[in-house]
Amino acid sequence: MRKETLGQGSVWDFAFSRDPEQKFMIVADGENNALWVLERSSGTIVDKLGHSGRNAGQFHWVHQIASDSDGNVYTGEVDNAKRVQKFIFVSSARPSDKP
Repeated sequence: MRKETLGQGSVWDFAFSRDPEQKFMIVADGENNALWVLERSSGTIVDKLGHSGRNAGQFHWVHQIASDSDGNVYTGEVDNAKRVQKFIFVSSARPSDKP
């Protein structure tokens, strides 16, 4: 995923978005402590979430990733972090102005 990453490599796990087309792939990058969102058709990175740390939304060796039927994402961390985080899907769609 990231050529400049050494050590344990950058792709530790991945999950697909829950839309019918599974348009996006979410990659757990344990070495760089981030989640990468890629457009599957092109491999283009469209978003990055998190960075190294011990607080909510940060990661220490993010090792597992899963998504549920509502589009929420769950991550698991190893080493001494030993926790699971839940990221709640929030739609970017705007509600209609029509009654």
